[in-house]
Amino acid sequence: MTTIICAECGKAPFGVQPSGLFRCDRCGSEITARDLVFDEGEVWVIDSAGTLGYLPAPN
Repeated sequence: MTTIICAECGKAPFGVQPSGLFRCDRCGSEITARDLVFDEGEVWVIDSAGTLGYLPAPN
């Protein structure tokens, strides 16, 4: 999994929230699943710690 880092602060990953939003662990910026844009074949994932990331397209 490749961790998605906040574009606002550039320092921390996003964590999933009970509301379904993703919040930056450092600056508090929030995004939704609709805000995520990936290349073809890539998918977003949440690890066991609740961190947002993505899996690259299979070769």
